[in-house]
Amino acid sequence: MHHENYDAVMGTDVDLLKHPVVSAAVGTAAMAVGAAEAAYRVAEKLPVFGPLMRRGVAGLSEQGDRWVTQSADQFKALVAAVAADLVDLVLDEMDLNALVRERLDIDAIAADLDIEAVINRVDLIALADRVIEGVDLPAIIRESTNSMTAEVMTDVRTQGERADDVVAGIVDRMLGRGRENR
Repeated sequence: MHHENYDAVMGTDVDLLKHPVVSAAVGTAAMAVGAAEAAYRVAEKLPVFGPLMRRGVAGLSEQGDRWVTQSADQFKALVAAVAADLVDLVLDEMDLNALVRERLDIDAIAADLDIEAVINRVDLIALADRVIEGVDLPAIIRESTNSMTAEVMTDVRTQGERADDVVAGIVDRMLGRGRENR
């Protein structure tokens, strides 16, 4: 299937309005309306036909007004439904994400944000609760307690060994033993 640039094939609205066929059709319609208007003016002045014609036009005008008044709401609803469907069709065909990326200056929008207002809208207590739920505090306490306990026990053992050495040295001196006899 061969795709061509639509505008190149169809031309713009202005080009179409300047086309000789369109101009001739519009000219013919204008001439017909002008002739009908002139014929109406002449017929309106005729003694018998004029009053009948004026009453007929007035009746048609009243009927048209009634139809417009009665049908306006239905017509508006129909136009609104068609417009909504048309918008849906257009949106279905568009990649809005790409359109936003191309046409929207997110930095400018972010610069206009009231950060204080955003922060005031955040429920900080609920946020803190969610963070705490995600943290396993008992495991952290156990780990830190276990490592601290291990360090304390090592220190106690070391100090106990040193104390034993000091006591053994004092006893050895009191008993007159040297280090080599031990």
